[in-house]
Amino acid sequence: MPLPSIAAYSARQCRAKSKRSGERCKNPAAYGQPTCRMHGSRQQETIKRDADHPLFIHGQETLEAKSERSAKLAELREIETFMFETGMATGARWRGRKPNRA
Repeated sequence: MPLPSIAAYSARQCRAKSKRSGERCKNPAAYGQPTCRMHGSRQQETIKRDADHPLFIHGQETLEAKSERSAKLAELREIETFMFETGMATGARWRGRKPNRA
């Protein structure tokens, strides 16, 4: 039996169906949505899409990009070492993790 709000106020009924019994949910649908709050009704503007979604695959951290960045950082560290050895730079060494020398 549906809730009184569905019968009395002509509210739409949730479209979700039970796997076990095959019956429709008896809750009223959320305003402007096809399902009730229990079955995942959400406002469209609150749903994360594209780059905002935590599982979005962007391709910026490919192995090729990582190796290229590592090579450039190693080159920068060599320039830093040269600058400190020749006296062009003074003071403390620059911060950051130094690459392993192979």
